Amino acid sequence: MKKKFDPVKYYKGFTLGYIMVAWLVTVFLLDLSEVWLIPEIIIYFVLSALIFRSYYFGIAGNMYYFVKNFDKARKYYNLAAKLNTINVPALYNYGIMLLHEGKAKEALTLFERAEKYNTKLIYEKNIPLAMGSCYWLLGDIDKAIELMEALEEKYSYVNVSTLTTLGYLYILKKDYDKAEEYTKRALDDIPEHAPAWDNMGQIYFNKGIIDKAKEYFQKALDYRENMPDSLYYMGVIAKNEGDKETARNYFKKALECNVTALNTITSENIEKQLESLE
Repeated sequence: MKKKFDPVKYYKGFTLGYIMVAWLVTVFLLDLSEVWLIPEIIIYFVLSALIFRSYYFGIAGNMYYFVKNFDKARKYYNLAAKLNTINVPALYNYGIMLLHEGKAKEALTLFERAEKYNTKLIYEKNIPLAMGSCYWLLGDIDKAIELMEALEEKYSYVNVSTLTTLGYLYILKKDYDKAEEYTKRALDDIPEHAPAWDNMGQIYFNKGIIDKAKEYFQKALDYRENMPDSLYYMGVIAKNEGDKETARNYFKKALECNVTALNTITSENIEKQLESLE
């Protein structure tokens, strides 16, 4: 990774330096009790919180995000973002939240800022993947593929999420051979990865090989029973086979799932299919 200026590292170093100097001045120069260090340090952190409040808002958001209190996390992330925070985890997590809501343009801005200040290897991989998903939702499939394939060229290992997403992007381009190549690599890495099995189902569904598609969609559901995409396509297949009751059950179960902008289908798609059965 290209060496970047890490303000957090320098802030930590400055804080340690301040505490050491405060101790030397208070104890040795002024000959006061070490108890005086307590208010000095409290005042220092209060002033830091005011001066660097955008970063501290990000920390608060990360804490709430970690305990899955997403409403509170959003509140602090929003404050941090408005103040142009450089807290990379906060920018990344907030971007992911917006991405799942379909706010790809807003999310992309946060990811670009996170990339500018990032110094951690994990985010060096995850940020381009998230940015690629933004470009996918914005309709620029080629740019999304370019970003993700660049990760492959740069690192000896990329995770299953990257491989699976690349597989799906090639499904969108109707390059089913390339889509299957990436998806099989994901399954070679983690055979239980449900989204990759869903990819395989969609590849064969689009190729018109329905028996294979059903087999793969069922595999996805065996590993993750609340996969809305696989449930939806199983419903479509059942409907096309004339089994309306089975189709209705699949669609109803899909509608109960958490469908986000990163799913390959929407709640509206599912509702229309249910309406068509009436």
